[in-house]
Amino acid sequence: MKRKRLYSMMSTAIILLLILIMAGCGTQADSGSSTGSQTASSSTDTGTATQEEAESTDAPQTKSFTDPTGTKEIPVQAQRIFSISATTQLLALGITPVGGLQYEIDQDYYLKNAASKVEIAGDYPPNMEAVTALMPDLIIASSFVEADVLEQLEKIAPTVVYPWEDNLYDQLRYIGDIVGKKAEAEEWITKHEAKVEERKAEMSSLVGADQTVAAVEIFKDSFQVAGTRNMGFVLHDLLGLKRMPWVQEEVDKSNGFVVYTEPQSLEKLPELTADYLIIKVNDTQPGSTEFYEKMKEFKLWQNLPAVKNGNVFIVPHDKWWSYTLFSTDALLDEAVELFKQHKK
Repeated sequence: MKRKRLYSMMSTAIILLLILIMAGCGTQADSGSSTGSQTASSSTDTGTATQEEAESTDAPQTKSFTDPTGTKEIPVQAQRIFSISATTQLLALGITPVGGLQYEIDQDYYLKNAASKVEIAGDYPPNMEAVTALMPDLIIASSFVEADVLEQLEKIAPTVVYPWEDNLYDQLRYIGDIVGKKAEAEEWITKHEAKVEERKAEMSSLVGADQTVAAVEIFKDSFQVAGTRNMGFVLHDLLGLKRMPWVQEEVDKSNGFVVYTEPQSLEKLPELTADYLIIKVNDTQPGSTEFYEKMKEFKLWQNLPAVKNGNVFIVPHDKWWSYTLFSTDALLDEAVELFKQHKK
């Protein structure tokens, strides 16, 4: 009887012990599962971070880019860009170059705010020591830069040439491709094209479709008529104002590329037959103002259609001379305002 009771007690104890062991295992399994899950998650996060770091480290630091001079290796994300006639394009893309040249920056009315942020490395050709001191990791230059200058620049940093002969939009697209900002370039262009359409519609109500307009630059001993660049680009290509027939012929013969016509003497004044004349005196050149005053005394000038009808506008050289994204954007407003004020 005692033995049976002992066996019974032992059996009960064993059962209780087994229950406790099983409960402990269950708790440990749950705990282990939770810890394992957290560890796995933690491991995954760490792995992701490590992978991102690895990808960042392993990502190509340079890319091949082919410009008009050949194929070269350039930084994927350049940090210090030196500009030769690419400053407004870079600024439009949200990039401030570390340096540029005096002729482009100091003389540009629309780059006054940027001038304090961009170091000047001389005029053209660049001061190579000054360029070197800026430690650029990329140089972007216009295609008008001579081969010997490009050769010197290449010794300082990879140098990419953009086609200056392209229109402003295509220049921006090209430079956007160089610096990895193609989307930003298209965004700027889209916004600007919308503004062009608005200003063009306004201008069409101010100037007749058959009326001609000539933008004329006065020098110290001659004058030239703007073609498809500078103020001519704004007035004719964007705002749709009609050129004088002989200027249009020059544009057509030159495949649409005429910066200005050849210099004309005073004897050529009768060829300025436009209904409207926009006159810009190049006051940076001594003698230009005097030449214009002399021009106005000529009967040939006084008999011009635009002069006789009071359709002559004088515009400031500093605002109207350059051919950049910023000047073009501003001149859309300036040109429309000129004609609006004239109609009042």
